[in-house]
Amino acid sequence: MSKPFQKSIELVKVNPQESELLKDYIEALYRFEGDFEAIVNIEEGLKSLFRNEALATPYFIKEGQDKIGYVILTRYHSVEKGGLTIYIDELYVEERFRRRGVGKTILDEIVKVAQKEKAKALWANTEHNNPGAQLFFKKTGFRQNRYLNFERAV
Repeated sequence: MSKPFQKSIELVKVNPQESELLKDYIEALYRFEGDFEAIVNIEEGLKSLFRNEALATPYFIKEGQDKIGYVILTRYHSVEKGGLTIYIDELYVEERFRRRGVGKTILDEIVKVAQKEKAKALWANTEHNNPGAQLFFKKTGFRQNRYLNFERAV
């Protein structure tokens, strides 16, 4: 087992000048997930991300001064949930920092962001073939809902 992190863990907003490093992290996540089709959308996705901060905000995960991953939080309204819902669109921690409590600490920071924005719920999903992520969300208070998700390009 890796040693626990020694420095403080925090979320720091990504500024557009750091988009190349964010792109590298996004590519690492997609490679880890085997989602090679999504890699083609990164460039346009990043441009859109920085044009629409009211809808989504990227954060670097930092341990002390070192960037060790990223998360993108997306906002949407849900009548069913009673208002603002924050979707954990992407969450990635470098492999060498995993299993040390970083994810739990970052989730606590995400909850603080959601509370500050007066969100009613946090929402996340993961691939069927990613039991580690599924266990992480279950252990941190998420429950699997009854919905099947569908999508369609426009």
